[in-house]
Amino acid sequence: MALEENPARSGGGSRPDSPVVAGGPAAPGPADHAGGPAGPPPGGARPVRPVRPVRPVRPEGAPGMGSIFVLAFLAILVPGLVAYSLLRWCGLAIGPAGLLGLLVIIVGLGFFPSVLQRLGWVRRRRGRPARNRRA
Repeated sequence: MALEENPARSGGGSRPDSPVVAGGPAAPGPADHAGGPAGPPPGGARPVRPVRPVRPVRPEGAPGMGSIFVLAFLAILVPGLVAYSLLRWCGLAIGPAGLLGLLVIIVGLGFFPSVLQRLGWVRRRRGRPARNRRA
């Protein structure tokens, strides 16, 4: 596909040096054809695809979802089960031991995001813009 200037586009706020794809304006894509075949438009020109935002590339050796799941298991569930087991071993009834074990799990859930940030596995939040407050 060669780029060439379009002499018909002069004036009207358009730039005269803007390139135009040879073969005229972009043909409608497959979604624009009303019941037509879903293929390349006639004339040999390819349909213009929208540009997708590029996802940030994960650095080599960075932890994946499996590693984060294992860390969550070790930092949240295991301490709660250990607390429950120790309390039951010490002779506490099942109800209070279960509630205290659940409390340890809830506290672990609260600290887990900061553990991920300290390990460098997730980025820190950027500062929030100040809200307009009336004094």
